Amino acid sequence: MMISFGGLIVVAVLAVILLYCAAKGVSVMLSLFKSMQSGHATLACPHCGQQTTHGRGCCDVCGHDL
Repeated sequence: MMISFGGLIVVAVLAVILLYCAAKGVSVMLSLFKSMQSGHATLACPHCGQQTTHGRGCCDVCGHDL
């Protein structure tokens, strides 16, 4: 069967839309993965009581070991 010129344009537009959606989905998945990496969770420092990240092993505010 022969596909008409209009049919080829429709298929090309749909392919571009599909590729855009796939790229956007990969981008969203990567951003979710980055947000789940260690170092983003916070806890209260036992020395000063301020909220700090636990990724470094010491308080961001007072510098004492956690």
